[in-house]
Amino acid sequence: MTWVKAIMLSTIITGLLIVFLGFLPSMFRYTWDSNSEKIGEVINSLTGIEFKDPYTLVRIHDAISMGLQTFIFAIPIAATYILGERRRRRLGLRGGEGVKGYLPGK
Repeated sequence: MTWVKAIMLSTIITGLLIVFLGFLPSMFRYTWDSNSEKIGEVINSLTGIEFKDPYTLVRIHDAISMGLQTFIFAIPIAATYILGERRRRRLGLRGGEGVKGYLPGK
């Protein structure tokens, strides 16, 4: 991969992460807030639990939002690891090896 391709790819990945980690959770928050009564009714019909405290719905929203953000943040990390392992196998390289013995000058 050339430097130009690497910079373009990293710019695209950064832009996607900004959208998926910044913009979409914000839109999810606005949608949740505007429909919190309906969402409470749906959760009540599914679980049979009635939420009298609106703070409970906020905690449920935060749990869903953080789970989604964590999943989205983990995708580039997992993809980097998988691509690195494929490259290592394709080139016939060994895995990372520890330092063997004393290395003078280090």
